[in-house]
Amino acid sequence: MKGKIVAILCLLMLSSTILALTHPVKAPDGSPYGWVEPAYVGYDPYYDEYITGYLEGTYWNLTMSWTNWGWWAINVSAIRLYFDWGKNYSYGFATPIQIMPGNTQTFTVYNVTPSIKEAPELWTHYYDIWIDHVNNTSPPYRQLDPIYFSWGYNFVALSADHLACLNYWSKYWMFIEGGRGPLIIEGEGIPLIIQAQMIPTMTPFYTNITEVQVLLTKAMFEFSQGVQIYQAGVFSAARAHLEAGDTLINDALTVWNDRGTEIEDANLASQNAQANYYNALGEASKTNAYGWVLFGLGWVFIGLGIVIYSARKPKAVQS
Repeated sequence: MKGKIVAILCLLMLSSTILALTHPVKAPDGSPYGWVEPAYVGYDPYYDEYITGYLEGTYWNLTMSWTNWGWWAINVSAIRLYFDWGKNYSYGFATPIQIMPGNTQTFTVYNVTPSIKEAPELWTHYYDIWIDHVNNTSPPYRQLDPIYFSWGYNFVALSADHLACLNYWSKYWMFIEGGRGPLIIEGEGIPLIIQAQMIPTMTPFYTNITEVQVLLTKAMFEFSQGVQIYQAGVFSAARAHLEAGDTLINDALTVWNDRGTEIEDANLASQNAQANYYNALGEASKTNAYGWVLFGLGWVFIGLGIVIYSARKPKAVQS
């Protein structure tokens, strides 16, 4: 029983482990840059897309590598990101960084993730990355035309409710069927498109303990409501249902562990008692057998005594 619980808990933690191994997030077009330690990276059933998300008000962090393939030195004064909510984020250097032809430089830039009021989380955002450079490494500086570095998409500023829902999704996604886009079935040459629904299922939790079954059923209903509300973009209400489902799952695992251990202990005690009973029967049988052996030997010795006595008995003198 304990082994089953450990295996299930390992499954629940599997998706979180996979997410931890994906940092930093690679650029979608193969350019040498990546997002460092986002709050969430992976599939988001609300957008039906894979996203890179940072919690609003925290720092986003980007690392990039650029090679000067030109014929003259480039004096980098800033790395600038433009996001589609209409704002440039410029990470400037106090002294321009000179990159000679053929050399490569790595940059790490960061800034504050805007609020969801400024960058709505109801859709994903794209961005462009620019390299600003100047004519010299010492003032006076003259700004030159920026160098276009790369672009990206599916960036999201996440609210706390949205992030919490995504964390529950990453924890329980293996128990939710569908939700990865429409299901296309072809019939008579005409494709029939059926939108897949995310339906929570607790089939991996097989147990014959009634209380555990009831708790898991309640959790399934909470997850079902939470998922449907989440798909509508009402993240605060969705979070409440998903939290309730998560609590019910934990309660079910606790009851399963306690009752299962009690059942195992009772079965083990019964088996031990049965084994002791059969051992006692075996010992009694051996004792009985020894008694009969001794009884038989006793009669043998008696017989021998009679024979010896008869042989040594003096014969009567005949007159």
